[in-house]
Amino acid sequence: MKLDNRELYDLLSKEKGVDALYHANTVATSVTFIENGGLISRGGVVVRGLYQTPQSSDGVDMVFDVWDDVFLDVVDLHGFFPRQNIYGPVLFKFNLSLLLEDEVDVWVTKDNPIYWNDKAPSEEKYFQSVQELRETWDNYELQKKMVTIRKPQNPILFEFLTEIVIDNPMISLRNGTVLFDAAERSISSAVADNLKAEVLIKSRRCGFGCFCKSNYSGFDDEKLSRLFLPRRT
Repeated sequence: MKLDNRELYDLLSKEKGVDALYHANTVATSVTFIENGGLISRGGVVVRGLYQTPQSSDGVDMVFDVWDDVFLDVVDLHGFFPRQNIYGPVLFKFNLSLLLEDEVDVWVTKDNPIYWNDKAPSEEKYFQSVQELRETWDNYELQKKMVTIRKPQNPILFEFLTEIVIDNPMISLRNGTVLFDAAERSISSAVADNLKAEVLIKSRRCGFGCFCKSNYSGFDDEKLSRLFLPRRT
């Protein structure tokens, strides 16, 4: 259900202390976004013949008609949980004012679509109004309340992009490739070549007790390459 943009903005900014929205992805997919001037849905990348890192949720996204949607979180999940974001080490941070754009068709999920029941009605998947979201806010964990931009026709939201944060696992591959250096170089080069506005690129500074580095150290080179390296030919 489409929500009222202004009401949602007021709820998040004035009542819930949300001042930004976030999208995490792999380096390769992030470079595709930057080169094309905005976030693109999984389906939109395919239609344009561009590259994106495969995700285990792709099949589910098609089944539940979210393949052509763009997803944002109301919190930086890497900071919210003491571990890396499962979708990738590159985090795009957006000003919440994007919600004030009337043409942005915004829905909010009650859970990640990977956990949806294919027989469940829409009201079990999405909040039906901002008032329902307000009244039941504490009934749903933050990571389940995903702001969904429904079926954008073009790359979106980079006019609201404020910074890009890259994880630093402090790991090198067996061939000597330093993962953060490769990731930062790819993202910075793409930003310099394609974005007009100045965007801050930062290395993530984890808080005490974050398990991201220990988790990354347990990944093999194939998985680390998929997350941190640009598209491999």
